[in-house]
Amino acid sequence: MTVLNIEHQDGVCVMTLQRPERHNALNTELTRGLLQALQDAHADDHCRAIVLSGSGKSFCAGADTTEFAGFSQDTNQATVRAELTASLHAAFSSVHKPIVSAVWGNAMGGGAGLALACDMVVACADTRFGYPEIKHGICPAIVMANLTRQVGIKRAFELVSTARMLDGHELYAWGLAARVTDTPLDTLEAAIAVARTWAEYPPQALSATKQLFYQTLDLPFAEGLDTGRRRNIEMRRYAQPKH
Repeated sequence: MTVLNIEHQDGVCVMTLQRPERHNALNTELTRGLLQALQDAHADDHCRAIVLSGSGKSFCAGADTTEFAGFSQDTNQATVRAELTASLHAAFSSVHKPIVSAVWGNAMGGGAGLALACDMVVACADTRFGYPEIKHGICPAIVMANLTRQVGIKRAFELVSTARMLDGHELYAWGLAARVTDTPLDTLEAAIAVARTWAEYPPQALSATKQLFYQTLDLPFAEGLDTGRRRNIEMRRYAQPKH
């Protein structure tokens, strides 16, 4: 069985992590496959929006630590894996199609990072979201930058230093989830509904909106305003008259 299932539905690409026996923990094969799938979706004109979900009881339990046994003795192997993981997390904002995660069960460490790397999150009430790395003598290194940008300094430090777990309702209260649902099936359906809404809009507008969003995210106000001004001029040729 493939570790990643990809299904196309009317302009929506649904990517499902397929390692349910390991709570969809990210081994090298799955990490590489997901990165390639995102790159393929970016280049696919038929894909308008992306849904990322897990199979079985969880979204993603983080990195598959069974692969890490020899990393302390093999620096090159650890470097290759770290670069692959960093490339995966960087890909989410560089893909021009919007991405929504459907999250339930465990979303921990790298799995929590995957959920937040998506542009929107739909969470089931039973979600267990957090960064338990501190308990295992390590830290959530690669996912840290995105976490602090989205949660804020004090709350981010609480999560990474205490291993506190958040459920779906807390994710919503913290502004990290756009929707909270009762069951995994509801979660997936709600995420697909979001993606289908995106898929109905003109693709150039959707792509420009996402690109500009991330371009201006860390810019000083004046630079962000100027970037928006230039994109405004570019988009005039696509403007559709109102009826």
